[in-house]
Amino acid sequence: MSATLDPNFLEALALVPAHAWDRWFGGERIAQSAAPASTRVLVTTFPFPPARGHAALCLFETSLGPTETLLQQAALRRWAGPAPVGARVLYESVDGDGAVLWSLASAWADEGLRDWLREALSAGASIRSDDWEWVAAPERSTSGRSMTGASRQLADRQHDVVLLGDSAVAIAYRRLTRGASAELELLRHLERVPGVRVAPVLFGSAIIRSPSGERTASAILEDIDPDAATVASVLVHRLRRSLEGDPSLQAVALDDVRAVGVATRELHAALGRPFDRGVIAGAIPADIGDVEVWVARAWSTLSAASLAYRHGEHQRTALLDALDVLPGKLQQFGAAAERSPGLIHRIHGNLRLHNVLMSPPRSLCVVEFDGDPALPDRERVMPQSPWRDVARMLVSIAESAAMAAVDAGGDEKALEIAWLWEREARKACLEGYGTGGGALHALLAIFELEFASRLLHDGTRGSTTATVVAAHTLERLSRSIV
Repeated sequence: MSATLDPNFLEALALVPAHAWDRWFGGERIAQSAAPASTRVLVTTFPFPPARGHAALCLFETSLGPTETLLQQAALRRWAGPAPVGARVLYESVDGDGAVLWSLASAWADEGLRDWLREALSAGASIRSDDWEWVAAPERSTSGRSMTGASRQLADRQHDVVLLGDSAVAIAYRRLTRGASAELELLRHLERVPGVRVAPVLFGSAIIRSPSGERTASAILEDIDPDAATVASVLVHRLRRSLEGDPSLQAVALDDVRAVGVATRELHAALGRPFDRGVIAGAIPADIGDVEVWVARAWSTLSAASLAYRHGEHQRTALLDALDVLPGKLQQFGAAAERSPGLIHRIHGNLRLHNVLMSPPRSLCVVEFDGDPALPDRERVMPQSPWRDVARMLVSIAESAAMAAVDAGGDEKALEIAWLWEREARKACLEGYGTGGGALHALLAIFELEFASRLLHDGTRGSTTATVVAAHTLERLSRSIV
């Protein structure tokens, strides 16, 4: 399939204000007022019969500094009037009476683009412009596969999602990092491990080649239930309803969290198995050097967050006291972890409740294996402690509890009930994972400290919920005894 350029569409894209792009990509790492060091943009438009008009595939390569580069991808269409239901609106032009003249919105909601994607998956497609190339690459034959169906957005995900029929999904990433294609690599491994039911099957990929020759891949997955929702959205909904008068849902939410712990254990068991010439190495013992790296990273993150918080306008005495105590606590955690550093292997890297989908009644699917975007590319795909995934999940549970309390009114009583539930949810998750829920694991504490410090730093840039979660977690860690 060849690309065709539409000057009118390109002109419309050029009129989009910079802050609208920032809202579309939802990036916290690119502030609206920050001018990136350099940006390269590919906007290639293509027809998608039988629908009239054009859509655009937009790639933005942004250099934030000498060592950090982000690649962002979107599929857009300029609609006459309001965009259809299911489209993510980027920009609207209105007249003096407030009527929408035209919209720039997600093209994934368009049936014609779904037809185009189906053809791309079955035959492979290439769009080229200015030395950029976007290629749809099927992993296996698509002959005889039904690809009819409607577009659907899964709530609270970081990517736009299009379901093709009952079993296939195309994921259009809005933020990609350079380096190895961790998503594709792990999925190819997991789909070959017998008995693993927590990961979807890789159906194809969108390979992006930049003018410099670098490649980045978006996974195209199948075996995702169209009725699935993120566990984060499920928990927030259940907890909000429990805070509004149905306390029985707290126990149901605990069962959900316990199931997530079991799924995490199954995932780590599969990732700990070697596969195919060491592409994914098996589990090996960690050593003191690994622990030192983990402690140093937590120390650096804590120091930056503490400095930012102390220079902020609103400060809590309890959190300031915790920040004074935590450097010494981190040394204690590190000393205890050195005596039993455990195993390391490839892990999910960014395991949160937003990255686990749940289908009724309680079938789980772990997705988005591209690793921790805060880490350098090489470190992102290296063997890590599985406790890193567990710690991120526990912090994610605290985030869901806080979000539910805020949605239910945000008063002190709602937060108190939410934190009581979170304490029990931590135990349930760890029980599902197969470890004692009452004991503090030193490695777990190191990684929780790192992630909570990141949240605190984010909170200093205006996220109230992030500050609440960070304060709750850091104050708890400051009271912990290893």
